[in-house]
Amino acid sequence: MAVTTATSTKVLVVNSAFLQEIKDGNPNLADAMQHLHHLCSSNETISQISCELTKVLNTLRMELALQFALEEAYGYVEVCKSHLHDLSEAAQSTRSEHNVLYGAITELAEAAEELQYRGVESEQLRTLIDDTCEFSRQLHHHEQAENDLIDQSFDLR
Repeated sequence: MAVTTATSTKVLVVNSAFLQEIKDGNPNLADAMQHLHHLCSSNETISQISCELTKVLNTLRMELALQFALEEAYGYVEVCKSHLHDLSEAAQSTRSEHNVLYGAITELAEAAEELQYRGVESEQLRTLIDDTCEFSRQLHHHEQAENDLIDQSFDLR
């Protein structure tokens, strides 16, 4: 006797309600991102920025570790619906950015700590600030992509 089984393709999508709740429920992350943005657009001297940079990068690293863990545990889910393929690719892409972004914030935080303890050299600090501002833009782009996924998944209902 032959047994026939139906196979279904699992795709990764966002659980929009949980992902939105996770994003709304972490004001410390929003504050850290805003502080970082302020530092990147600041007209203060390099030495003034240096005093705040290590603190904000370490805070942001801790908040992103928590945020990404919650998002991956509750904000992304696999479902058996093949018509969601395009949304699935976008969800896989944004979820995979978590490791890249966390690695980048860790490198920036460690570089800031090293400069703080070794002494501030203006050229190295300027490079760190530029790299930090680029990270801030990437993180903002990532958050916007996740918000777009949330909006798109609400439209599917």
